[in-house]
Amino acid sequence: MKAVILAAGFGRRLWPLTADKPKCLLTLGGLSILEHQLRGLQNTAAEVAVIVCGFGFEQVRAHLSSSTHAPRVRLLFNPFFALADNLMSLWTARAELDDDLLLLNGDAVFHHRGFQLLNASQQSCCLLLARKRRYVADDMKVHLKEGRITAIGKHLMPELTHAVSIGAVRVSRQGVHNLRDALDASVLYPRALNSHFPAVIQLLVDQGHAVQSEDLGDLPWVDVDTPEDLRYARQCFGLPRHHINGSGQPKA
Repeated sequence: MKAVILAAGFGRRLWPLTADKPKCLLTLGGLSILEHQLRGLQNTAAEVAVIVCGFGFEQVRAHLSSSTHAPRVRLLFNPFFALADNLMSLWTARAELDDDLLLLNGDAVFHHRGFQLLNASQQSCCLLLARKRRYVADDMKVHLKEGRITAIGKHLMPELTHAVSIGAVRVSRQGVHNLRDALDASVLYPRALNSHFPAVIQLLVDQGHAVQSEDLGDLPWVDVDTPEDLRYARQCFGLPRHHINGSGQPKA
């Protein structure tokens, strides 16, 4: 299994914290967001983590060279990082889509049980989801029917939303072929530069491929986009793993 982590963005909404540092290197309890993700991958069969970087590429390289981690890591540079959203980061990693895959947003931090759930999935494509009390415009919202994802996107109306995507996807080796084909089609769209990688998931759904889900339940998770998110992440994940339990609640 291979992991691909999309971590190329500027993190503008976290400025000035990200004025001279990429978002993935912000710390939670002494560990960077990236290190939290790499530790979570130790609960999976991933043998290598491919990290797609842009802003702060050399900082990420130096950070990883001075830290102890598993699995092995390899860095890719996304030359479009200043112009595009993370669909193009996934495109940068297209050649790496050749095995069972765990695909992560570089700002997704969640309980290690989520990694275990995805690792155990036998589905062709499976997203890690969480329920919320209230859904807002910036959520990557999901509509479900009989356990299958039928729609995903920030544009979904809250009343039609059943959960949010946490930013973690498991794709089987067979499913990766479909993912590559959908990615090839997605980057041809005029709005591709401004698209997030779930646009590829929606295209898979539209093509008739089954996209399943795993529910994280009440376990903590954070999509770190704002200073408020970062404070919440430090509250939930700034402690040793054995202190983290189901008491954390996702942001409203």
